Amino acid sequence: METLPTFLIKVLQILADRNGMSCTLEELTSLLTPVFNAFSPFKDSKSDEKENQAILVDALLFLNNERYIFLNSSCDKSCITIKGLILVNNKVFCN
Repeated sequence: METLPTFLIKVLQILADRNGMSCTLEELTSLLTPVFNAFSPFKDSKSDEKENQAILVDALLFLNNERYIFLNSSCDKSCITIKGLILVNNKVFCN
């Protein structure tokens, strides 16, 4: 079974929770705020939000290239694929 970094798994879990719906970059960034705050708990500025979005974009591009998500760049929305759901569910069952 393939192992992904924890942050990528968190992104997939959020998208899996919203299976059948898509999330914009801003929605995903706000949903991942606790994860970002765990890495740097004392930051809370607008530039940090842009930095977090840049990190998330890199993660989304990777997940899209690996076919775990579908990233629609024309409307800035992402949704999980069957492959992504299988990976997330296998992680849940193994833990």
